[in-house]
Amino acid sequence: MATAAVLVLIAAVAMLDTASGALPDPTGAVPGGVKSGWYPFWSGMLIVVSGAAVAYRALTTPQPAEGAFRDRGSLLSVVQLVVPMIAATYLMSDRLLGFYVASGLYMAYFARFTTGYRWYWALAAGVLTPVLVYLVFEVGFHALFPKSFLYPAIPF
Repeated sequence: MATAAVLVLIAAVAMLDTASGALPDPTGAVPGGVKSGWYPFWSGMLIVVSGAAVAYRALTTPQPAEGAFRDRGSLLSVVQLVVPMIAATYLMSDRLLGFYVASGLYMAYFARFTTGYRWYWALAAGVLTPVLVYLVFEVGFHALFPKSFLYPAIPF
């Protein structure tokens, strides 16, 4: 319930901040007719609706007495998810591994050790997903993401 409330609050702040660009521009002054606040506003709206549904379900569904962290295994699974995520976020900076290499390593780790995919599927996810993101965003949309120290040699 508390997690849902915090997410709804954060999303509501994002919605208030981007409300001026939430609707399409009928004047034709903006290319494509969509202002910069459109995506954050409607993503925030989706989070608010989802958070309200989670809160409603938490209020109306009987909850187990033992809680979410009933044993060491429950806490360990959260640590196995959060610590590599923090490391990947740190490694995404410009002078370290950059977005593509760090996210590929994290994706491969997650696929192999968290979900249990075979090593070749984890490797495929770790290589193909960043390449696809590169092609879509950098080649297609010309959006620049942080590069690794290997940037002159490889486009990542």
